Amino acid sequence: MAKQEDSYDLGLGRSFLKDLLPSIKRYTYHGEEQFFDIFQTEFTHFEASTEASEFLLFHASKEAIETIFNPENEDTSISRFCSSYDLSEQLFLVTMPSGPHGAACDLINTVIREVLTPMNLSTSLQGYVRTITRGHGRGKIPDYGWRPRHGPPGQPSSPSVTLEVALSDSDSKLNSDVRFWLNPDNSDTNICLTLRINRSRPEIRIENWEWQNDKAHRSQVVWITRKKNQTQVSDHPLLIPFESLFRRNPTGPAERDLAISQQQLVFVAEALWEEQKL
Repeated sequence: MAKQEDSYDLGLGRSFLKDLLPSIKRYTYHGEEQFFDIFQTEFTHFEASTEASEFLLFHASKEAIETIFNPENEDTSISRFCSSYDLSEQLFLVTMPSGPHGAACDLINTVIREVLTPMNLSTSLQGYVRTITRGHGRGKIPDYGWRPRHGPPGQPSSPSVTLEVALSDSDSKLNSDVRFWLNPDNSDTNICLTLRINRSRPEIRIENWEWQNDKAHRSQVVWITRKKNQTQVSDHPLLIPFESLFRRNPTGPAERDLAISQQQLVFVAEALWEEQKL
């Protein structure tokens, strides 16, 4: 497999959801009953085939989208599966649940807090789960997100670092996520981590994206693979600048950039492969 170079830029001019690959099936929304008929059929297909996408795209009226993503409806059955929307394109995206997807979020959160423990900061982060960030006519719920619990005065409400996960060989969905989070019109997120899980073989890729020179810039790529019962990690540790996460400079010798070690990355990967039964 050809590995991409670490340094790479994404422009922000493309559509948010409309340009996702055709492998993500599209439907027109006609109400809750029709939604769940489609969802159940596609979920069964997703569980049975490693080639099936975990995402579904629905075209709906602006009024229907606003109702689904209304904070008062956040616990309704449909909204629990909806992860993003674009009112101008009249589209909303659905993510089908899976063990590896959920486990990846929990594992990355675990190792980030492990790294912060020697700094006495492991409890100084607020986690984002099922919390929507709204931009100009767009909205997104990260797979996971973090921001300082006690940030500087006037701290933005959006997460400072987000994590997006996909079980796919395609980068279309993850690149769309990166464009949303690092576009200043949508949020004040400093870093978007993406984690791509191969469904057929023990291979994981983690990317670190940040806003740089008016573009989404990929600053690091980490591959974790297993060959002949040997787990290999490229380009470790995974680095997260302290000031990008906490929205302030370090104060004292204990506070420093986060470095997720080779051992921790192996722990993440092997736990995911166990979940996948690979």
